[in-house]
Amino acid sequence: MTQTPVGRVSPRLNKLQWNMVQVARTVPLFNALTEEEWQAVAPYLHGHCYPKDAYLFFQGDQPDALFILWIGRVKLVRHTDHGRDVVLEVLGPGQLLGEMAVLDGRPYSTTALTLEEVAVVSIGRRDFFSILERFPKVSMGVISELSRRLRLTSELVRSLAVDRVEQRIARTLIRLANLAGAPYDTPEEALLIDMPLTRQDIAEMTGTTVETAIRVMSRFRKQGLVSSSRGRVVITDLESLRLVAQKP
Repeated sequence: MTQTPVGRVSPRLNKLQWNMVQVARTVPLFNALTEEEWQAVAPYLHGHCYPKDAYLFFQGDQPDALFILWIGRVKLVRHTDHGRDVVLEVLGPGQLLGEMAVLDGRPYSTTALTLEEVAVVSIGRRDFFSILERFPKVSMGVISELSRRLRLTSELVRSLAVDRVEQRIARTLIRLANLAGAPYDTPEEALLIDMPLTRQDIAEMTGTTVETAIRVMSRFRKQGLVSSSRGRVVITDLESLRLVAQKP
C-alpha cells in the first residue's frame, strides 16, 4: 500500500478522522507509527467537546478510556480523605490523561476538570489494548510516558516535603507560564498566563492554604514579580521569579 503523504487526506479517512490523527500523532506515545499504520489506528479515535468546569472523569471511576487534549486545558485534582483537593497538574494540548488507569485497570486516581472549553480525542480501553497488540512498538512509548509521570510525581512529593511555600508558588507560576504563557505588552518581556487561575487553584497546586497563597502572591506583586490583568496572572519579572524558585 502506498503511504499517504503528511498533510494529505487519505480517501479512507474523513476530515474529522484525519484531524484527530494529527492531534494523536503529536503524543510521544505514538511517535513510532507510520502513515500507513495510522490508517488502521484512526477508527479507534473519537472526538468529544466539553464546556468550562466540566468533568472528563472522576477519581474512583472505572477507566473506560484515555484522552488526548486537542484544545483547551484541564487540571488533574486529587481528593483527600480530609476533604481537601490537591491540584497535581495542569495539562494542555497534546498531553495525555487517564493512561495509567487504562493500563492497570484500576480506577482513575484523579479527577479531570476543564479550565475552559475543551476538545479531546479519546481511545477506549479495549481499543488501546488492541493497538498495543497490533503495534508492539507503541509499548516503548508507554514506558517512556510512565517514566515521565513517575518523575513528575517524585518531584512533587519532594517539593511538598522540603521547599518553602514561596519556592513552590514561584515554580508553579513558571511551569504554568511554560504551558500557557503569552507575551504581554506592559512591562516589556512580561508573560501573561493565559488561563483562568484563582488563588484557590494556586493553593491547591502548591499544597498550601488559600490565605497563604494570597499572602505570597501579594508579596510577589509588591516586589514587582507579578501583576494581574482581567483575572489572569502576569509575570512581570521572570528572572527574579526564577531566583525565588531556586532559593534554598
